[in-house]
Parts: sequence; C-alpha cells; structure tokens
Amino acid sequence: MKVPGGIEAFTIAAVEALEGVAEKQADGLYTILWAEGPTAQPETRHLAFDPEVLDDDPEAELVTIASPTLERIIAHATASGRVARAFLGVAPGGPQGVAERLARAYRFVDSAWIPGDGRPWFFPSGIFLFRMQYLCDSREEELVEVGVNLTDGRIVRRLDEAIERYGLSPGPWEPLPTVEELPVGQTYGIASAELERRILSTLGNRRRHLEWRLERESGRAAAYYAELLRELREGQNALPADDPGRLRLESKARAIEMEQEGRLAELRGKYRLEVHVSLLSVLRLYQPKLVFRGRLAGKTHKAEITLVWDPAENTGEPARCPLCSGFTYQLGPTRSGAVACPPCLERAALKPTLSGRSPRGHGGRRRNG
Repeated sequence: MKVPGGIEAFTIAAVEALEGVAEKQADGLYTILWAEGPTAQPETRHLAFDPEVLDDDPEAELVTIASPTLERIIAHATASGRVARAFLGVAPGGPQGVAERLARAYRFVDSAWIPGDGRPWFFPSGIFLFRMQYLCDSREEELVEVGVNLTDGRIVRRLDEAIERYGLSPGPWEPLPTVEELPVGQTYGIASAELERRILSTLGNRRRHLEWRLERESGRAAAYYAELLRELREGQNALPADDPGRLRLESKARAIEMEQEGRLAELRGKYRLEVHVSLLSVLRLYQPKLVFRGRLAGKTHKAEITLVWDPAENTGEPARCPLCSGFTYQLGPTRSGAVACPPCLERAALKPTLSGRSPRGHGGRRRNG
C-alpha cells in the first residue's frame, strides 16, 4: 500500500496554515507568498522538492529533511501557537504473519508468547530542535535534533532515516487511535538531558582548546610585561637613591603591573566559554504501529503482556520491565503474574515469601491510551 503525502505535502500545508499562499509551477516546484513572522512583510519565494527541478529554477530553495527552510517553517508554526505535527507515511500493514516475526525479536525466559489480535495505533514521537550558541572569542551556532518517544520516554534514533524513506503527510491517511502521551514537561526534560549528554564531549573539547589558547596568550602577555618591568627596574637601580626619577619609575612600574592585571583579566574573559541553549521547535511525528495484546505462558506461571511491532524498523519495540522500569528484549513471567526482565526474575525468585505466598508484583499490561 502506498501512503499519500510526503515532505512536499507537509510543507505546503504548513505554509498555508501560516496564512501563506502556494502555487504549483511544476512537479516538485512551487512559488509561495509567505511572511516569516507576524510583523514581517510577505515575500515571494520558490521552493523545490526535487533536486532535478533546480535546473528549471536555480534560485529555488531545496526543501529536504533538516534543511534550513523546512526548519524555519516548523519553527514559525510552533511560535505561532499552532501545533506542528506530521504523520510518517508508512502503512502499519496487517497483523497476519507479523506476530511470528514479532516473537523472534524477543527472548522469552522459560515461557512462550501467545499473541492476541493485532491492532494499529498511532505512536507519537517528538523531534526537539535545539539551537546551541557557543560564545567566547567568536560566536558559533549548531542545531541539534533530539527524538523522544512521547509514550514511554525512550530516546528515538534514526527518525531522519525513516522520514527520508517514507516521507511525511500533514494529516493521517487513515483514522487510528493514538497512544496516550507523557506530560510535555517530562518529555522536554528527557530531551534536554539527552542534549546535555550529547554535547558533553563537544564542550570538553572546546574548553580544553580555549584553556590551551588562554595559557599560551597569558604566557606571552606575562613575558612581555615581565620584560618591561625588568628594563624599568634596571633603569631605576641605575639612578642614585635620592634621584626624583626613581619615584617616577616606581609609579610607572605600578601602572605596568595594573595594565598586566587588566590584560590577563581580558584574556580570561575572552577565552571563557558560554553556552546558550534554546528550543527552536518541536515536531510531533505520529507513526502507525501494530499493538499485540497477549500473554506469556510458562510451566507454572502466566502473565499478560503487550508487544509492539514497528513497521518502519521491521522489528519489535523494547518492552518496559514493570519491576525496574528498564527496557528489554528478554522477558519472562514471575510467580505473581507479572512480566519481568531476567535480573528482576532472579531477584523475584530469591525474594523470601511469607507462608509460602508469592510476593506482590505489578501487572504486565501496557497502557495504550
């Protein structure tokens, strides 16, 4: 099944939602009248969605994934108070044959998975676009995208590859239920923590480089002023003790020392790194996935479990262990009827019980909104 839509349809819909006008000139080539901001004057621009059409209009802006033009449109859509959202153009497919493929993505400990019916749901992900500004003796900017699964808080990678492969649609090609999202503040915190983790190495390298430059420049400045003071002291010592020139040279020496302190402070400020982080936009990306409710059946224990098939990656999504909240592809039933990862299964087996009763566990049912 071919799902309609793509970056072209998404961009034109976003421009029109921002009260712009789009006119198609040829396949993959548009002329738009659009104002970048509420106070800006409308201007005519040409957008190309296929590199080959640039031969017909070399002045056109090529719109691709992560291109500056697309990012500006998303940023303005977000700043305007409208929700920037798109739908990944991949069909979920039917559940026939998928359950067997889904089961192969996991290792079930001393149990077998008995799947129920599969049903497609929309799963939202958030693409947080951050702008990093590095301020020191120069100013540099960097754009960093962080993808977060908005239903469970996992960091999602390779979203750009999935978008490039399947395209975007401004609306759902088929009405499907949507999985409940985590609170916005929580997902933003997850994205911010991931951003910090990613840039730690970059910041460390930048700081080390600046410290090396500061040390080199400070050494040169210290040597320069030391030579000035040495020459001044030699001249001062050559004068008689009662010569008034000695006082003038002493005053000059203090001025040189103050100038040196000022120069070193200037260098420390010049090579001090400041980092400003701002969130430019958030794109909510909705992807259809197949949800299978079923149960794990062991020799003596059973547990309900829901597994999710990702048609874009052609594999199952990691399940969350309800005991430790970790994500895993290895699962088994506990004596209490919960599902757990191998370490939690071992801890549950070793945990003492009262009067032969099993410890109370958590259900393995996954919320789907």
